[in-house]
Amino acid sequence: MNKQINYYTNQLLDLLKTWYYYQTEVLQRINFSYENLFGVLETEIETKEKNARTLERKYHLLAIKINRGEKITRKSIEFIDGLLDREKKREMKFQHRKSHNRSFFNPQLFNNPQLDTKYNDQFNISYMYRQIVKRLHPDIIGETTNFRAFWDNVQISYSKKDIERLRMFYFILCEISNENDSHNEIEELKNFIEKQKKDNENLKTQEPFCFENKLTDQNWIIERKNLLRNKLVQINKRIIHNNKLIRAAVAAG
Repeated sequence: MNKQINYYTNQLLDLLKTWYYYQTEVLQRINFSYENLFGVLETEIETKEKNARTLERKYHLLAIKINRGEKITRKSIEFIDGLLDREKKREMKFQHRKSHNRSFFNPQLFNNPQLDTKYNDQFNISYMYRQIVKRLHPDIIGETTNFRAFWDNVQISYSKKDIERLRMFYFILCEISNENDSHNEIEELKNFIEKQKKDNENLKTQEPFCFENKLTDQNWIIERKNLLRNKLVQINKRIIHNNKLIRAAVAAG
């Protein structure tokens, strides 16, 4: 049974290495190429999209005041502008926090009644991480083969709050017992392997990984730039339209 556990453990580790290879080296390479090709357009779209949403919100607030019969004065416009500025700052703060704390929590992973309920709570990521560190950290046990094989990828999982991958590392390092090998451990490894295989395949079809083989295709590059330019045209139309609505609302008020 021990040989089987080693076999499936190594298979799972190979799949995890592929996952992290895509999440690090492949992602960095794609982002660099994509930024060089489309970065200017993407940045302009993002900036103008925010501008368009702000103008739509401003017109909505002006319309509310007009419908209430309030007179639109310079003071009321300044109040609305101040409100929009505060909303913008809150949104920027939220987006910054979201980008640094994105969760990959998938509760379906924990629908197995054999698992202890402590794993059903996203906040127990910290618990699993602490137990893994106890098994790996060179300050505790010295630098080992396990440290070199696991450490970097464990850190990535923890920083991204990727409970699915962290659960796999926890199972391999903290739950498998070489002294009491069991059929259940092998079945659990097989389940993890199937899950990771699907995740790896799905990853390749998602943006930006699906762009990897297209970034050297000149026809696709031209098509993508045209798509982004068309999107920019539509956003500019929204900006012009909403500016007209705001001017009309101010004049009517």
